[in-house]
Amino acid sequence: MWSRTVDRIRPRTALRWLLPAAWPVRLVFWAAAAATLLVAAASAQPAIALAVLTLITHDVFGLWASFAIHELGHAIVLRRAPGVSALTLERTPLRLSVTPHGSIRGRDAFFAAVLGPLCCVAIGTLLWALVPQSLLHIWYLAHGIFLTPLFSDGRTMLRSARAWRAWLPLRGPAP
Repeated sequence: MWSRTVDRIRPRTALRWLLPAAWPVRLVFWAAAAATLLVAAASAQPAIALAVLTLITHDVFGLWASFAIHELGHAIVLRRAPGVSALTLERTPLRLSVTPHGSIRGRDAFFAAVLGPLCCVAIGTLLWALVPQSLLHIWYLAHGIFLTPLFSDGRTMLRSARAWRAWLPLRGPAP
């Protein structure tokens, strides 16, 4: 697990947080993709190579990029919220997360919870309008499900909407 408490999100820190995300899954995927590309090249099968390159595109620009944008959306709003003294950026082998420290107004917590998925939905809508045949928009539009109460973004959104003007203490370790 990688964890860093920051008062500002610098590009280098953001890259160290985001790039190695879900490395066990990505390692298996990239090893399988490389082996399949070698087999496709050795057997002169351009259709297989094209299919693998499409999967790689979806891995990088769909799966990974959508979650990176989602978490950065949360982090940017939280960092600008009055009362938030620091953020802890965490990366486990299968998860990215951002934890604020201090206190936050309900409305700021609401916008932080909504903005992560909403950034992805906006990009997904744009991709759908511009390049629907790529199917990359599906990865981004799927982030809308995080606004339901089944997920922490949706629960935070509902809880903070009820406390719109109140200051909410933030759980998390001291910075």
